[in-house]
Amino acid sequence: MFGKRVSAVYLGMFAYLLGAGCVAATPEIATVTGTFSDGQTITITGKNFTAKANAKPLLYWFADGGTAPSALGRKTAWDGPFSGELVDKSVGAILAPGSGKAVRQDYSVASGAMLARVSFSSDDLYVWRKRYDDFDRSKDYAIRTRYTGLKQLGSATVVKEGMIVSSLDKLVFGKIIKSEPGVNGAGTAYYTNAFGNIGDNAIAGKLALNDKINFYDANDTLMLTPLFQASLAEGSGVYNTFNHKIIRIWGSYGKSLNNTYVSLDKDGAVVNENTQVGTFWRGGWDNPIDSATERWVVEEFQYRAGTVDVADGIFLYWQDRVQAWSNHTFRFTTSTWPTKYSDLYQTQVSNGAQPLSYEYFDSLYVDDTWHRVLICSESTWKSCVQPEIQIPASWTDTQIKINLRLGSLKDPARRYYFYVVNGNGEVNASGPINPCPLCPAKVK
Repeated sequence: MFGKRVSAVYLGMFAYLLGAGCVAATPEIATVTGTFSDGQTITITGKNFTAKANAKPLLYWFADGGTAPSALGRKTAWDGPFSGELVDKSVGAILAPGSGKAVRQDYSVASGAMLARVSFSSDDLYVWRKRYDDFDRSKDYAIRTRYTGLKQLGSATVVKEGMIVSSLDKLVFGKIIKSEPGVNGAGTAYYTNAFGNIGDNAIAGKLALNDKINFYDANDTLMLTPLFQASLAEGSGVYNTFNHKIIRIWGSYGKSLNNTYVSLDKDGAVVNENTQVGTFWRGGWDNPIDSATERWVVEEFQYRAGTVDVADGIFLYWQDRVQAWSNHTFRFTTSTWPTKYSDLYQTQVSNGAQPLSYEYFDSLYVDDTWHRVLICSESTWKSCVQPEIQIPASWTDTQIKINLRLGSLKDPARRYYFYVVNGNGEVNASGPINPCPLCPAKVK
């Protein structure tokens, strides 16, 4: 049941259902009717869809509609300030197939989470989104030195972009792309990865706390006349980082913030910063998911709050329907941190990146239940790769009406299959196809 591309319900979920007096039953689709084009109403009939208290999702946003959430969701405004710029092809933006706009953010100049906060009050949460990393975290990481005791040696009065920095023996050197002056001779310099060797750990790793560095004019490439000298003020001497958190859920407790986040790299992990039993490292996942480097990915997250002091919380993650893990539970709350999560944030890079390290978002769907409807061009859920989320307008145990959105699947010659996931996380294994002249009414 827990294969790479299966919408798996965690084994502990079945215990939960049985304890609640419920038995999960797989949705069955009998008919799909309506005009098959964007924005049209499609009616799905069948059984075991399970009742949904609010038919509309909590929030639905897509870039082609602007920066505000769509009126097809219950939230028509974000719960915090929006981060990112709306772009199209006129500025060379990278757009998802079938879309005319995207929102992007350059992580070298902005460290806040993209889009905006989405607040929720439910025990369950489901997230579907489409994003693209226009960077390679293995090369576009921030290169940083913190320094102290800055001493002026030449005519320059401030450390600035373009200056060359080197160790006293000139064996380690680089060029500043961003300078952050502090007080009393302290500051931070960030470096380009296109000049020098300061980004090479094997070389720069020889520098350490309190080692001296010199600052030179941008044109002094032979490093003959130092303008400043300072001491390194960080234990590793030179610090390299691409701290890319792909999703974060928060809960406030007084003035403190409890949170869980996911990162993707060779040392990727799921981290419950204040309540975890232990870090869930990427090496222990069923499928170690890769970063979305130069590719559009569809990502899904499924969360259920756990019990205070018990590691029974559920958090599942799929990228292009590959499931990262199945048999793992989390401790989200403790007696010290008893408040459940209430806020959702998207991707973030802390501590900088190389210039033009853009992240793109095409769309985001958030709901406070696990119910959802998706379409794929594959006839079985197991083989589905990049499902497109549909926007429900009404929902009962036997009938669902959706606002059809094709997304990247806008191709009249293509076959589309419908999948309903009910509130228990169960989904029909094969999909009735859309009512089109080229297609049968139902998959045999």
